[in-house]
Formats: sequence, structure tokens, C-alpha cells
Amino acid sequence: MDQFSIGHVLMIVSRLFEMLSFGIILLFVFKGIAVRYIFFVAGVTLLGIFISVINFFSKKYPIEYSFIFEALVFLVVLGTAFYAFMEKREKKFLPPPPPPKGTRCPVCSAFIKREDDYCVAREGEELLYFDSCEHLWRFLEDFSIYKDLRRIRLNKVESIYKKGNKTWEDLKFPI
Repeated sequence: MDQFSIGHVLMIVSRLFEMLSFGIILLFVFKGIAVRYIFFVAGVTLLGIFISVINFFSKKYPIEYSFIFEALVFLVVLGTAFYAFMEKREKKFLPPPPPPKGTRCPVCSAFIKREDDYCVAREGEELLYFDSCEHLWRFLEDFSIYKDLRRIRLNKVESIYKKGNKTWEDLKFPI
């Protein structure tokens, strides 16, 4: 039997880097990371594979160079993943934009003013404004009724924002 050389081991590790990069792409898709990060990581990964294959068939450079390039590509992928998840985390804690002009409360249909102590319900990027916290809680108690009545696109409320508190709160109970 042939013994494994260091070149074989480096090729195996390079392929593991590529598989992990594709795993990170799938993680981005399932976690709702911005599409620009998905395309960037996919492009960088495919570039690494392309360079590695060209190097393998041309035998112009030693296998160690290909491994070093794959390792650098994987470091770029890890850095991008870190940055993307940090951006998503920061976005979660940012206050929502003030209610657009003409926004109405889904419970009482009153216009919501920017200077009032309004509340906001959120599911992902979707925001729903309420003119008071009482109306928000009434909406949460009768969620399915208001959803059908007002044709609201939310499936569940993940967190709420109270302008007076200036913080997002995750909901602890299912709706």
C-alpha cells in the first residue's frame, strides 16, 4: 500500500475547508443572513476551488501553495461569517425607525404619531406599530383574530419595542 504523503494530507484538509465553507453558506441561508454575504462567501469558495483544481492539473506549483491559498480563503470565509453574524446581532438591538406618516394602529385604527409612546412588534424585518402598549397586548392576546381582520403578514411576534423604554424585549410565551 502506498503511504500518505504530506501532500495527500494537505489536499484532504483543503477539501475539508471547502466543505466547511459550503456549510457556512447553508448556515447563512437558514439563519437569514443578508444575501450579499452568501454570494460573497460562495464566490470566494468557488474561486479557491478553481485555483486549487488549476494548480492540481498544471502541477506548476507545489501542493503546499494550493493548501496555503485554501487556508487563506477559509480565513476570509470565517472573517466574513463573523462580520455577518455581528451585523445581524447589532441590527437586532437597534431601535426601529419612527412610524411612517399615515401609519395606523391595527387594533383601533388611530394614526400613530412619532412623538407618542408607541410600541412596535417585530418578526424578522417586518414591523407593526401600535399607538399604545395596551393595544399591543390586546393584539397579542387575540393575535389570530387581528391577523385575519387586518390582513397582517406576521406569523408570530418575536420581540417588542417600547419607545419609552428604548429597548427590544423578546417574547417569552408562544402566540
